[in-house]
Amino acid sequence: MKIVLTLPVPDRAISPNARRGQSKWAAIKKSKIVKAHREAARLEMLAAMGRVELGTPTGYSLEHFFKTAALRDEDNADGACKAARDGICDALGIDDKNFCKLKLSTRQKDQKNPRVEITVYFDERP
Repeated sequence: MKIVLTLPVPDRAISPNARRGQSKWAAIKKSKIVKAHREAARLEMLAAMGRVELGTPTGYSLEHFFKTAALRDEDNADGACKAARDGICDALGIDDKNFCKLKLSTRQKDQKNPRVEITVYFDERP
């Protein structure tokens, strides 16, 4: 069993390589962006969970669709999705240390519909 969540491409401000500046206000701004991404993923997962009966979550995979061919490297693209993974774990009621990536990430160009698709895999219920 699996569920595919479609989320917006994460803001560059939450990329692991992003420079946020040294001010307290820069940290607050980044924190608000992270919280917004986490909450959006949590709500998307809760909505998906309401539609089907699920087993135990076993892991996830990521597919990145960027607007331009100037693709982000895989580490940064995946790292920017940490807030989304945390939101999914919040919705599932699990610790994110037990939520592992099961497949290699993919990166593609989709100028008309940039997004991140997170596939969450589940064990089948008995």
